[in-house]
Amino acid sequence: MAEFRWMAVLLALALAIGCRRDTPAKEAATDAPADAGVADVVPPRAPESKPQRPAESAAAEPAKSIDSAALDRGAHAYQQGMCAKCHGPAGSGTRKAPNLTDARWDHCDGSVDGILAVLRSGVPRDKLKDKSRRPMNPVTNLVPDEQQLRDLAAYVHSLSRAGAKSSGS
Repeated sequence: MAEFRWMAVLLALALAIGCRRDTPAKEAATDAPADAGVADVVPPRAPESKPQRPAESAAAEPAKSIDSAALDRGAHAYQQGMCAKCHGPAGSGTRKAPNLTDARWDHCDGSVDGILAVLRSGVPRDKLKDKSRRPMNPVTNLVPDEQQLRDLAAYVHSLSRAGAKSSGS
């Protein structure tokens, strides 16, 4: 009979530990008293980072202070370059290229650095999410200056932030 009790105690402990590991990190990190038993044996897990969709990470990015002069230079580069011809003068998209004013990003996470990477590499036809649209050439041949490229990326990022605010996000 004593063997059965030990087995029951070990089984209960194993189940408690197993169940504890399956709980979300937020619940596992509760402030348990020191005499809680299993909470003393099993440390709370670090929060797991769930992969975010590009739109979520762009919306979650804190607004960085970008000076208005940089945004003005970026807007000028956008209007004078090929950007406005495909994405539209306000960035709201055309049948050639996607909307840049919403929180949805097809080819990056929507951050300034992500946009900068797309500007540098372009979007070849085989990477297009919507195959009816045109591929995008790298803009480094049109905007060879690194600061101008950064200003353009900041401006495109600001378009999406303004769109998210006006749509209630």
